[in-house]
Amino acid sequence: MSLSVFRAHRASILAALLLAAACGPAAEPVTPPPPAEGPPPAARKQAPPAAGENPIESGDIQHIATDVDYLASPKLAGRGTGEEGSKLAADYLAKRFADLGLEPFGDGGSGKAFTQRFSARVGAKVEPPALSVDRGKKSASVAVADVVTADGSQSGEAKGDAVLVGHGVTAAAVGWDDYGGAEVAGKVVVVLDGAPKPEKNPDALRDFRSIRYKIRTAREHKAAGVIIVAAAEELPILPSDASGMGIPAVVIKRSAAKTLFPDVRWDDPALAAPKAAVKPKDLKGAAVTVTTKIEPTFADAWNIVARLPAREGSKTANETVVIGAHYDHLGHGGTSASRAPGSHAVHPGADDNASGTALVLEVARRFSKLGERPARNVVFIGFGAEELGAIGSRYWVEHPPVPIGSVVAMVNADMVGRLRDKKLVVDGVATAAGWPKLLEVASQGLPLDLKLGGEGFGASDHASFTAARVPVAFFFTGVHDDYHLPSDTVEKIDAPGINVIATLAARLTHALTERPDRLTFVDAPADPHKGGSGSRGGFRVSLGTIPDYAWQGKGVKLTGVRPDAPASRAGMQGGDVIVKLGKHDITNVHDYTFALGDLEPGRETTVEVDRNGKRVSLKIVPAPGR
Repeated sequence: MSLSVFRAHRASILAALLLAAACGPAAEPVTPPPPAEGPPPAARKQAPPAAGENPIESGDIQHIATDVDYLASPKLAGRGTGEEGSKLAADYLAKRFADLGLEPFGDGGSGKAFTQRFSARVGAKVEPPALSVDRGKKSASVAVADVVTADGSQSGEAKGDAVLVGHGVTAAAVGWDDYGGAEVAGKVVVVLDGAPKPEKNPDALRDFRSIRYKIRTAREHKAAGVIIVAAAEELPILPSDASGMGIPAVVIKRSAAKTLFPDVRWDDPALAAPKAAVKPKDLKGAAVTVTTKIEPTFADAWNIVARLPAREGSKTANETVVIGAHYDHLGHGGTSASRAPGSHAVHPGADDNASGTALVLEVARRFSKLGERPARNVVFIGFGAEELGAIGSRYWVEHPPVPIGSVVAMVNADMVGRLRDKKLVVDGVATAAGWPKLLEVASQGLPLDLKLGGEGFGASDHASFTAARVPVAFFFTGVHDDYHLPSDTVEKIDAPGINVIATLAARLTHALTERPDRLTFVDAPADPHKGGSGSRGGFRVSLGTIPDYAWQGKGVKLTGVRPDAPASRAGMQGGDVIVKLGKHDITNVHDYTFALGDLEPGRETTVEVDRNGKRVSLKIVPAPGR
C-alpha cells in the first residue's frame, strides 16, 4: 500500500486509536568527552507541518535510508562498544535529536545532556603466560610463541605434579571418565584438545570439546591447573572474556608437549583417538608451574536520550512513554558473539540494529512536528552495549531520569529492516491486556501481517523494562542468514518497509500518550518455546531464569524469572545469585550453562542462591527445553 493510501486513512485511524485508548484497564503504579550536544531546544524551531497534514502519518523514506547508510557505513566500523565507531554513532544520534528540537534527557536530567554514560566490560587484557617443568636439577620452559592463556583460565599460579588425563572428559551418562578415579587434587592435569569418539556412539561426546568445559571438569576434580595440548601447531586466539573457570590454564602446541613430556606417545591412536577412556597416567618426575594473568577491560558507553515533554496542563504530564532501539553492534567481530568468531572483519549491523535506530529517529522526527505536544512525555533512547547483554537499557532502568513507576510503556525496535511477506513480529503483548486492541487499531490500513507474541522477556532491550514491570511491545522482522555476520549490509535493507513499521510505531506511541488510563502490567505466562537460560543452544531443559549479563561478581545474578516457569515455582526471584546447581558450583554464566547440560527434564534437583547475603537452598524441577 502506497503512502498516498495511508494518508487517505488518516482521520479514521486516529479517531479509532483514541477510542481504543479509552478502553484499557486502570493503572497500578508500579572518560572520553561526551558527544556534542548542540544548542538548547528553545534555540531551534521546527518547520510546521503542511496544512491538514498529520505528522504521525508522514514518513520520510530518504531520511530512514540516510540514517541506516551512515550507521552501517565503513566509517563506523560496526559500532562496537568501546570503539570509535560506537562513539561516532552516539554523536550522530545526539545531533539528530538536537536538530529535531528535542530536549536533552541524559545525565543531569532535563536540558543537561543527551548522553547517559555508563561503563561496560568489553574484553580482556591477557599477559603472556609462563609454563615450566622441573625434573630434579633440570628445568625446561615453553617458548612464548608455543603457549597461550586458555579461554576460561583464571589468573594465578598453579604448581604440582603433572597427570595425563586423556581428553579430560567425565560423562557418566555415556560411561566415559578420563579421570578414572585418579587422585588429581593439587596437581596439574595435562589434557588433549578436542573430544574422543566412543566406539558405540562416535558423536556422543562431540559437545565435550569446549576448553572451558575441560577447565571446569578439572576444577571439579580438585586439580590446581590445566595444560591443554593442541592437536597440532595452531594455537587458539587470545581470550576476549576474562571470566575464569576457577584455575589457571594454558594451551600449548603439540611439538611443545613432545618436548616437555617425551615419555608420552602423543601420536598413538590409543591416546589421540581412543575408543574407550584412557587410564590416567602420572608423568613421574615432572613438577609443573603454570602462571597466567587475565583481567577484564572496560570502556565508557552511552545511552542517547531525548524527550518530547507533555503539553502543559495535561493530567498525565508526569507519565512517560519510552521508545528505543540499540545502536551498538559487534565492531570487527572476533568474539563468540559473532557467528564467524574467527573472522576479524567489520560487522556492519545494518539490520542489527541500524534499522531499529533509524526507526526511532523517524518516529522522533514525526513527533517533533506535532502541532500540539502529547498528553504524556515521550522519551526516545538509543541504547548502548546491548550486544554485551542489554547493559545500556539495564542501566537506564536502574538510573532513570524519572521514577520508573511513571513509565507507562516501552516500545522496542530491534532488527526491523528485513520485512518479508509483510510479516512483523510484535512480542510482549501479554505484558498488558490493552496491547492487542491498540495494535489492531494502529495497524489498520498498513500492509503488515502482525504475528503477536506474549512474552516480554527476550534477547533485546525490552527485557530490562519487563523486569522492571513496564508493559513492552517489541518489533522484529525476524532472523536471517546474515545475522551477526559481516554480510549484514546496507543494500539488503528495506527502507520502505522500515517506514511502514515506523508508522505503526508512531501511531502506537501516540495512542499510548493520549489514552486516559495507563496500561496495567501483567506477568505474562512463560512461552514454552522460549525457556530462557537452558533452552537456547538445544539444551534438554529450561528453568526460566533471566541472567544479568552485566554482573561482575561470583555466580550468576538474575534480572528476573519467567512467571509460571520452574525457577519461579521453586521460589527463585530477581536479584538472586545462583551459586550452586545440582552438584556443581557456579562461578559464572559458563559454569551455569554446563550445569544445565547435566540436568534432566522432570528430575528434581537443588539450586542454591545467595539472597541478600544469605544462602538459600531450593528444590527445582527442570522443564523440557525446545
